[in-house]
Amino acid sequence: MQWLDDNEQKIADVLIQTNSDFKKIYEEHIDIDKKLDKFTTKPFLTPEEQKTIKELKLKKLNGNDIMNQMIKSNMING
Repeated sequence: MQWLDDNEQKIADVLIQTNSDFKKIYEEHIDIDKKLDKFTTKPFLTPEEQKTIKELKLKKLNGNDIMNQMIKSNMING
């Protein structure tokens, strides 16, 4: 995860292995990235595709926020 520093990445790696909720959100994050990548090859996007991209990006951002909260919580309670 690009937005994490080394310590946070280590915690995220542990959470992926030990926390099913974190792992599910992380896997959704990867799946969203793959879906978004499919749109980058298109020269033109329909209004529906643009809406889908917005929804995917919002879902990805929400997932990032949740994962960050879980990482921070783990650092504090650690």
